[in-house]
Amino acid sequence: MQDPLFTIVLATYNNRDLLPRAIQSVLGQTLLDFELLVIDDGSTDDTRFVVERIKDPRIKYVPNTVPSTSCDPPRNLGIQMARG
Repeated sequence: MQDPLFTIVLATYNNRDLLPRAIQSVLGQTLLDFELLVIDDGSTDDTRFVVERIKDPRIKYVPNTVPSTSCDPPRNLGIQMARG
C-alpha cells in the first residue's frame, strides 16, 4: 500500500456531535490522497462509533491509551503515526 500524500490529524474528546461535520469537511476536499487520523483522547461518549460509522478506508480511529488534559499529546501521537 502506497503512503498517502498527506495526513490530517484530528484530536477529539467527547465531540460526537461535531465529529460528523468535521469529518465530512475533510472528505469534501478536492485533494483525495490523504489519511485522516481521528485521535480520541479518552472520550466517554460514543465517539468511536460515530467515526466507525463513516465507512472510508482513509479514516482511522485511534484511541489515545494515555488520555491527557491537553490537546498536545493526542496531536503528537497523530504526528508519530502519520504516513503522509
